[in-house]
Amino acid sequence: MDFWQIVLDWLKNLFGLDLLLGAIEAGEPIPAQAYLNLIFSSVTLILGVLVAYKTVYLVLGVFGKSRKYPSQPKTNRYMFVTSARNEEKVIGNWIDSVRAMDYPQELIDIYVLCDNCTDKTEEIAKSKGAKVYAHVNPNERRKGFGLRHLFKTLKEEGMDIEKEYFAIVIFDADNVPAPKFLEKMNDAMVSGNFDECVGYRNTKNMAENWIAALCGMNAYAHVINGQRPRSMLNTNQEIYGCGLCLRSHLLKEGWNWTGLTEDVDMMVDLAAKGCRTGYAEDAVFYEEQPTKFKQFLRQQMRWTKGGLMSFNKYSWPITKSFFKKPSWGKYDMYWQFFPYALATFYFSLSYQVISLILLFAVGEHGYHWWSFANFILTTFGGIYVSMLVMDLLTIIREWKHFHLNIAKTFAYLLLFPLYNVVSLPINAVAVFMKVEWKAIEHHYVADPKDLVKEEEEKAQPHQKEN
Repeated sequence: MDFWQIVLDWLKNLFGLDLLLGAIEAGEPIPAQAYLNLIFSSVTLILGVLVAYKTVYLVLGVFGKSRKYPSQPKTNRYMFVTSARNEEKVIGNWIDSVRAMDYPQELIDIYVLCDNCTDKTEEIAKSKGAKVYAHVNPNERRKGFGLRHLFKTLKEEGMDIEKEYFAIVIFDADNVPAPKFLEKMNDAMVSGNFDECVGYRNTKNMAENWIAALCGMNAYAHVINGQRPRSMLNTNQEIYGCGLCLRSHLLKEGWNWTGLTEDVDMMVDLAAKGCRTGYAEDAVFYEEQPTKFKQFLRQQMRWTKGGLMSFNKYSWPITKSFFKKPSWGKYDMYWQFFPYALATFYFSLSYQVISLILLFAVGEHGYHWWSFANFILTTFGGIYVSMLVMDLLTIIREWKHFHLNIAKTFAYLLLFPLYNVVSLPINAVAVFMKVEWKAIEHHYVADPKDLVKEEEEKAQPHQKEN
């Protein structure tokens, strides 16, 4: 039997055509399993076609280079903001790193919103010269509410934020920007005429333990399969909640995104409104990854639940916006926040359950009892193998950014895919759970100059230090 005949027979079986045609040829009633296979496989095929472009993204991300932006005058005024909840261990590190950037410091104002803090965050931030505001509301303890309170308060105080600042840069308190972060971000914002732009999300504590390494790998993978290819194609970007720069006119009426994942809310809302978002790969910043498995699970739960809530809220506005004024950016953003993995898992699970019911209830042929076990093993095995390949490509392509030695990197290689394997059951149960935002404790202090130096040495190992 030749290859194409094998493929044809597999497709007939997949779509239930073998059962359907066999029943017609034998003059027998068409079994329900044939219709079930045809319906489920057809829907899966359609979904696969709709997101097939992501394969092209992967190729571009591995072999391509992000868009570069010409230098611009350092004359724009920026507002740096963080919403901090009990961040006394790292808030000073963030403020110091902002003040150490290669950009005129008189054009930078630092604002710290102390969100229901009970430690010394406010005291430390004030001692570092930041403009500090407090938000005390036990029922509104998360980043989106904190930022809403800050910008509302500033407006009430008479600030015209659009006239005062060119743009607002939003960080988490555990972040530290590289010395040239704002210089490169300013180049991109001005040259690209972006409403919003995000930088390269790096990891400062990847070597701390295997959990931090797993989470860091996920951040690098986003560059490969999303941000770099979108930059090359000059289309709208995926937005995350730190290391982002937002034009001040978008916040003239305040901060309107308060969901569990306020960054997803903002990303889709801006895309639906036709805003232009970009990516500045040279604008590097470093974040701290979770180091405890419980924190990792809690973070995944929140991201999943928040993403589902965002999809429920914004899927129709962006769909309506697309049909009124179609653009690739809107199409791409829709599928970026569409819960594809979760939907396909439950869709496939439904097929298996219905097939089992048919098998035991009416003895339908075309399905075997072991297929359910095979489905589970194939699902998780497929995720593991595909992510192993993805992670290996990411290591090769982003190696200079890995603050992890070769021995640990390859020791962790077989563990890296577990991020996505574990995420699937977490996502599956998060749908039915009530999830609340809880702060992740941060502790890791690092000098971004040292991190940048380490990357430069890794990129040019043959050059000796002067």
